[in-house]
Amino acid sequence: RLTGQQQEINRLMQRKSAVNEENACLKNEFSNLNQKFKDKSQELKDTEERAQKKENRLVIKNLVEENKGLNICCADLLSDLEKLRKQEVQWKKGKSGSDAKIE
Repeated sequence: RLTGQQQEINRLMQRKSAVNEENACLKNEFSNLNQKFKDKSQELKDTEERAQKKENRLVIKNLVEENKGLNICCADLLSDLEKLRKQEVQWKKGKSGSDAKIE
């Protein structure tokens, strides 16, 4: 009877050892998967940052182009305003001359 119990204890110890070994393998596998997850998460974050920077550069480029167009438009408007002021001065001179003749 004692030998049977000893054999049962040995069998249980072998099973415990096998379970501990399997647990160690599973922990190692989990650790590896967890590291891969962290790496992929960082890769995703980096990719999103690069995409955001690229989008920001595109927005800035478009704003710069729009600003150039607005500067050209403003320069044209200032030129038109200057022409109108010169015409106004000439018109006032002409009007003063006409008024003087009428008097």
